Amino acid sequence: MIHFRPFPAWQLNYPPTSQALFAIALWPVLFAIGCWRTPQIALLLTSHGVDVSMGQVFQAGFGAYVLLLAHHRRLNRRHFERHAGEIELYRRLREVEREMALGGLTHTHAYQTVKSESAQLRERLGFLIDADNFYRKLQSLTQIFRWLLSKLR
Repeated sequence: MIHFRPFPAWQLNYPPTSQALFAIALWPVLFAIGCWRTPQIALLLTSHGVDVSMGQVFQAGFGAYVLLLAHHRRLNRRHFERHAGEIELYRRLREVEREMALGGLTHTHAYQTVKSESAQLRERLGFLIDADNFYRKLQSLTQIFRWLLSKLR
């Protein structure tokens, strides 16, 4: 009988805004390194009659990446829809936490419970919690990528 190990819960979490943006910004660098180190892609395309260089392969891949980034929110809508209840719960918990802090109840067990629950939700939902901030920063990053792409052409 095959025994499966349980899937680590941290792998099911969405990354926080900073980690997600770092990964998005790092991908073109890794893709450029991959294009530089694997000229076989250009050789394969050339052998099939498509005369391209590795620079052209990178530009095409990077251009497709920038195009997809511009539609990231629409492409990932299902994640927001799936976790809509948890996102709303997080917002309500944060509101309750603020009201309790303003009321001077920070030393109570109830406040610690609310704070702990909101921290767990934030850890699990990552950038979904702060979607407007994430997508504002992603749009800036996408504009930088578009500028870089225009300089490469």
